Amino acid sequence: MIAGALGIIFLGALAIPSEARPPLRPNGGERPMIVDARAFGVVGDGVADDGPSIARMVAAAQRATPVTLRFPGRRTYRVASAPNRYIFDLHGSNDLTLDGGGSTFEIAPNLRLIRLTDCSRVTVRRLKVDFRPLPFVDGIVERVDGQAGRIMVRVPREEWSRPIGGPTHEDGEQAYFGMLWGDGAYGSISRHCWIDQIEAGSEPGEVVVRPTPEFREYPGLIPGRWKISLPVPGIAHRYGPGACVVVRDCRDVRMRDLEVWSAPWMAFEVITNDGALVFDRVHVRPKPGTGRLMSSWRDGFHVKGNRASLTWEGCILEGMNDDAFNISTHASRVSEVLPDGSVAVDQRYPLGYVRWRPGDLLVAVDPDSRKLRGSSRVSVVEEGNAPAPIQGEPAAPGVTVRLAVPITGMRAGDIVWSAEAANPHTALRRCRIRQSCRLQSPVTLEECDVIGLLWFYADPLEGPYPGPVTVRRCTLRRGRGNHENVVVCSGGSTTGAPDGTAPPRALHDFRFTENRIYGGFIVEGVERVTLRGNRFLEAGASVTLHDNVDLIDRDQRPSSARR
Repeated sequence: MIAGALGIIFLGALAIPSEARPPLRPNGGERPMIVDARAFGVVGDGVADDGPSIARMVAAAQRATPVTLRFPGRRTYRVASAPNRYIFDLHGSNDLTLDGGGSTFEIAPNLRLIRLTDCSRVTVRRLKVDFRPLPFVDGIVERVDGQAGRIMVRVPREEWSRPIGGPTHEDGEQAYFGMLWGDGAYGSISRHCWIDQIEAGSEPGEVVVRPTPEFREYPGLIPGRWKISLPVPGIAHRYGPGACVVVRDCRDVRMRDLEVWSAPWMAFEVITNDGALVFDRVHVRPKPGTGRLMSSWRDGFHVKGNRASLTWEGCILEGMNDDAFNISTHASRVSEVLPDGSVAVDQRYPLGYVRWRPGDLLVAVDPDSRKLRGSSRVSVVEEGNAPAPIQGEPAAPGVTVRLAVPITGMRAGDIVWSAEAANPHTALRRCRIRQSCRLQSPVTLEECDVIGLLWFYADPLEGPYPGPVTVRRCTLRRGRGNHENVVVCSGGSTTGAPDGTAPPRALHDFRFTENRIYGGFIVEGVERVTLRGNRFLEAGASVTLHDNVDLIDRDQRPSSARR
């Protein structure tokens, strides 16, 4: 009776002209309005398209605050349609909870699950997402013909009739890739395989993969032991058709008990948010019990330009065809240093604009030596005209900033970024990670179990140059991303100034304490490094500490581990 009554309230509200609809605030705004999926005709039988019913439910919920969207548990909601690609497309919502009840949302590959933009105080909890049909086909490498440039692959019987391969319209003629999977020392390893063509084989269930001419790894592919994931139409490899879950320009978002089992592009995009964002037991992995290889065609979490405090707690990341985490911001390049002390800058990557704000700390780096020029507070920000959109997405304008104090030696071509917009408060705690991580922002890893490369590096496109960094009480093993090394901190050249002094490094303040390390460990060109209490447990693995400044090394390593 309660659900039915609430359904009548909301359906009645739908008949009111939009300009006359006031926000619904039951009980004086103290207790949330419950929007029950059953009141809007959501079936949850895994067959009927629940998309139209969910769209009506979302439209009603956006007029209420606080509000909870509630789905009955232990059901499968098939969604084949949505008004704007995203099933839960929420813009400007405040004090909203989406409770999936532990149910699974099976969605069409042209759709995505959630997009939150300009929202505040949002909780998403207890749901799983899968795609039907899947955005990939897994197969077993059956034969390899390096001379002819062919890999023969056996796919399951149920996949024989599916179209495989081909870039989407977004990518034009760009090549696409498959992902080869093999066994490594501590878990699966993988190799990208850029593909010219996929065609039917000579017998049922066989497909022929023709890699691009650059592929040279045929000798290492053992038939029957190596596997491959192949894309199906709908996969894009450049700008992509959108992440499965987008959190953009929001404040205070919490996601808890979520599973993403397959995603045609990024699983999560987390960009330019404020406040606090928490991901608690949020897993991106192949669906348990299925034997699948892949979970997302690109990054698990693509994290850019956040001012928010970011926390991942107890998350599982595996099966990505790119990075588990890419945590960075979009750096800009100085185009001109003006006579009045202002600096004209252009964001290096045109999409995902990271805005400057007065009061930001601008950090400048010489891209050749990868050393800090200095930093100064921004007093004034002037944005130029917005350029034409790219693939329908807004592009970054040119920006002129005035600095409180000029930075000595700054010149055109220098790389700059806002320290406040570079994910400065980021922590990964008790996470299980089975893929490489690109970590280009200040970050703390605590008690994480990693099989893959942790890569801290200086890049002029996706920046900044990370520091401070803390990795403590973690188990780190080599695997995906680099088959030899588990940690690489690449600060680049550290050639001193003409007077013999060494300017500050762009990578700085790294602490590795009480970790168990299996694999190569490289720290180069970093200022202020502390190694304390780490155990290097793989015999013969190299430990390279080169050209660092203020190194404190209190680890005891077997002589075989040194180089």
